[in-house]
Amino acid sequence: MKMIFRPDYAKAEIEAYKLLQLAEVKDFPIKFKKLTRQFSNLKLRKYSWFAKKWGLTIEDVCELTNSNEGCCWYIKTREQYLILYNDTIENLGRVRWTIAHELGHFILKHNELTNKAIYTRNSLTEEEYDVFEKEANCFARNLLAPQSLIYHLKPNDPNTISDIFDVSFEAANNILNFFKNGIKRGISYSQNHFTHNLFREFIHKHKYGKTCMNCSCFFINKQASYCKVCGSTNLIQGEKKNMEYASFLLDDNSRALNCPTCNNEDVHGEYCHICGTYLINKCTGISVEDEYDPRISWHKLEGCGTLLEGNARFCHSCGSASTYYLNDILEDWEEDNTQQLIDEIPF
Repeated sequence: MKMIFRPDYAKAEIEAYKLLQLAEVKDFPIKFKKLTRQFSNLKLRKYSWFAKKWGLTIEDVCELTNSNEGCCWYIKTREQYLILYNDTIENLGRVRWTIAHELGHFILKHNELTNKAIYTRNSLTEEEYDVFEKEANCFARNLLAPQSLIYHLKPNDPNTISDIFDVSFEAANNILNFFKNGIKRGISYSQNHFTHNLFREFIHKHKYGKTCMNCSCFFINKQASYCKVCGSTNLIQGEKKNMEYASFLLDDNSRALNCPTCNNEDVHGEYCHICGTYLINKCTGISVEDEYDPRISWHKLEGCGTLLEGNARFCHSCGSASTYYLNDILEDWEEDNTQQLIDEIPF
């Protein structure tokens, strides 16, 4: 075997990106089954599966694989690979790192280079083992949370990375430290156009998306100060939850494509010519606590001038009620939420 003196970090990083592209991954956290399906000679299995199949205990499997975490098993006679991971570990972020790490061994062909079915520290020189482990860790780091993606999202702390990419706090801390050290060494992550193009929608969602901690609505609006569904100001950046609420299809001018009251499809102008419903959802400038005349001419109200989406009960800019909400076209979010929960009960 050719002597290896230093880890090839560039190769490990490139191979991680190539796999993400091959599997057409556009969202995080990644799903490993989508990745492993790309290879006919690779299977991903749990320790508990292997233990049951061969009548072993989890401890037996740990001893067999020489690892309490997982292994990449190369069956040379069949040219097949089996990645096993310890599913009894409670820290799921740690389990995900183990799978990504072992996937790195598979992609980088470490078993074949060493001619080992399962390579361990005592079966290699210290130098070889250190090189392969560092390469697999580099692969895992860029697969789970690409460094150039960290650049665009600009997370403030490890907890944010842990939440977005579903990794352990320890892994998130290491990822953030590697990123900061890379910046100090002069690495320009902004020049990685591959990652930016592949994850353009994901970047946009996490930079400008907001989750309402009151009603769990997620929406994308860079300037929003209020939740469009419940009017709360308790918004946090990124997608933490996503409760779907009743909505209507609107055109670019926030006018309903079909009348939301009588379902008339032949709509033109601002009012339905069949039932008289005001068709545009916009800011009224009226608070739900204010008294207002239900016979009001909605087109004369300017509010703050914001046109709203088809599920907006409130203006995301000023917090005023929407025309659809005051007209009872959209019901209160709590009633909508309750009905969804009832619909989901498996009678």
